[in-house]
Amino acid sequence: MSQEGSDTRAEEKSSSASFEEIFNVELDGWCYGISSFPGETHPALVHRVIKELSASFRDAVDNGYAFNILDVSTKLSRAAKYLVAEKEIAMAILYQIPNPADLDDQAQFVAAQLVDQVEKAYSGALEKIQKKWLRDIERSRKKRWKRAA
Repeated sequence: MSQEGSDTRAEEKSSSASFEEIFNVELDGWCYGISSFPGETHPALVHRVIKELSASFRDAVDNGYAFNILDVSTKLSRAAKYLVAEKEIAMAILYQIPNPADLDDQAQFVAAQLVDQVEKAYSGALEKIQKKWLRDIERSRKKRWKRAA
C-alpha cells in the first residue's frame, strides 16, 4: 500500500469523524430546543425540526456518514416526551434522504444503509420511500415539460 493511499484514507476518516461530531452537536441542540419548548410539544413541531435538519441529513449522505436513524428518532422522540412515535420520526427522517438517482455511488451506498436500518425495524419502509422517490421523479419531469412548453 502506498503512503498516498494511506493518507487519503486517514483524511477521509478524519473528515467523517469531524462531520459526525458536527452532526451530533446539531442534533443535540435541536433535541434540547424541543425538550425546553415552553408550550406543548406536538407532532408538527417535531416534523418542522426534522425538516430543518434535512440539510444535515443530506450532508451526512454526501459525506459518507451513515448515521443511526433509529437512535436519532429515539433522541427526538424522547425530547418530545414520546408524544411523537419513534417510527413516525424515523419515517419522516427517511423521507428527507435524497433520491438515489441524484447521488454518486458512495452516497447511494450510504442512502441504502439508512433505508435498510428503517426497513429492518419497520417493514414496509423501503416500499414507501421508493414510492416517494418515484413521485419526486414524476413531479420533476412535469416541471421540465411545463418549462419546455
